[in-house]
Amino acid sequence: MYLFFSPIRVIALLSGSLLLASCSGTMIGERPSNSLYCDNFLIYELCARDTNRDGIVEYVYFDDSKEIFMFRDSLPRRLPDDIGVHRCVRAMDDSLVATTSRMFYIDDSTSFLEKSDIRGSLMIKYIAWMPEVTACNMRADEAERESLASQ
Repeated sequence: MYLFFSPIRVIALLSGSLLLASCSGTMIGERPSNSLYCDNFLIYELCARDTNRDGIVEYVYFDDSKEIFMFRDSLPRRLPDDIGVHRCVRAMDDSLVATTSRMFYIDDSTSFLEKSDIRGSLMIKYIAWMPEVTACNMRADEAERESLASQ
């Protein structure tokens, strides 16, 4: 009986328990709460989509126009019939993919601080892209006007 409850075994058991408990708060091994998350950012309603439910975003689209604005690695080969591609579509870097993917783990128990951290991180990236996207839209509008004028 003494050998079963030796101090080394008790310490090893407690250490293992503490190690497992310290890992329980991470997203590793957790299942995402959803595979579609929509929210207002600036003046736009954006939706993030996880098509294979692995907890990692595939693309983000504007809810009103149903156009993909950002994508992870590449645009999906097949898109739903009601989804198009924005003329100024952007590829997400690893940091943005990680931040955007956090939205799929939001549920009723998610703190306001966590939600604010996600929104703030996304807003910083979106605002940084605004000059490039605005320039892209202006070039596309100008090309469209020139095309109409030449007809």
